[in-house]
Amino acid sequence: MRMLRQLSLTPLWLIEVFSWAKSFQANPVIGSKLLNTLGLHVARVIVAHGLFVFRQRLLWRLADSKDRRAFASQGYLLKHDFLPQSQFLALKREAETYQGALRDEVEGDTLAQRVYLTRQALLGLPQCTALTEHRGLLRLLRYCSSKNRIPFFFLENLQQGHLKRGSRDSQKDLHCDTFHPCIKAWLYLDPAELHNGPFEFIPGSHRLTWGRVRWEYRQSLEASLRGKLRDPARYWDGSFRVGDADLAEMGLTQPIAMSVPANTLLIANVRGFHRRGEATGQSPRLSVWMQSRDNPFNPLFTPFPKLTARVFEWVWIRHLAREFPRKEAEGLWKGRTGQFVRHPNVP
Repeated sequence: MRMLRQLSLTPLWLIEVFSWAKSFQANPVIGSKLLNTLGLHVARVIVAHGLFVFRQRLLWRLADSKDRRAFASQGYLLKHDFLPQSQFLALKREAETYQGALRDEVEGDTLAQRVYLTRQALLGLPQCTALTEHRGLLRLLRYCSSKNRIPFFFLENLQQGHLKRGSRDSQKDLHCDTFHPCIKAWLYLDPAELHNGPFEFIPGSHRLTWGRVRWEYRQSLEASLRGKLRDPARYWDGSFRVGDADLAEMGLTQPIAMSVPANTLLIANVRGFHRRGEATGQSPRLSVWMQSRDNPFNPLFTPFPKLTARVFEWVWIRHLAREFPRKEAEGLWKGRTGQFVRHPNVP
């Protein structure tokens, strides 16, 4: 029966090779020791990177030359005082006083509270709606994604050390999100400072250098191990962790902490090495969080970003609905109605 099941799933596993699928454990083709010895993972990395650059060059009109150069060289963009002060303060008030459906997510000892800003959720949130329609923001995000994509928008409230129990927050380990370039962005409604754990990033670590290619190859071989050879503490989902020795070999520096004031926009290519910084206290960090991930092997970008955003929203809502029962059973997610936790007390 197991063999028949594997045979029936093989076409799907083969198709996933040409998608954003990244798990070496869930997909035996992506996780094949033979195929990765022959260079499957490295080939996916190189092709995805080349197509990303190709699409961005076609979208060059969406961003000015200064932003294009900074994003290409550093892997991130910072925009201070992004919104006019009156608009920013109104947005922050709206987020702080939000009352409605939200999801509590446990990430180690970190409590992440998120509201997915769907078209339905945006009803009654005029300031959030205005941000999701902000022309300058959308143009930057559409360019940086290379897919002309309008991203998912979330209200996100993070509080490290909020939970006494729990394992280490895996987001605090230096890592890349996946094998292909993609973006995450934050408009900080609170200052991101050392006490509340700012985002950390290694400038230039998104570049596809020869050192990075060699490192990816070694990682793919280790991630293809099976059975008892698999280290249970290792991340087999394709989100590779990196150590100091690896960074030195690739000629990379240590990450810098993005300690920035409120009303700063940060857009990062999370193909680069990054992590959630360690907090010294339990202060919350409220932001509008944005993310965009798409099939890296499609050489084209969407000509209809608004229509595509609606389709992706429809798909993502159903994906979250399928995931929720499992995550809830594991004690990782909890849905509730209320407000964000905005105080440092530990329950």
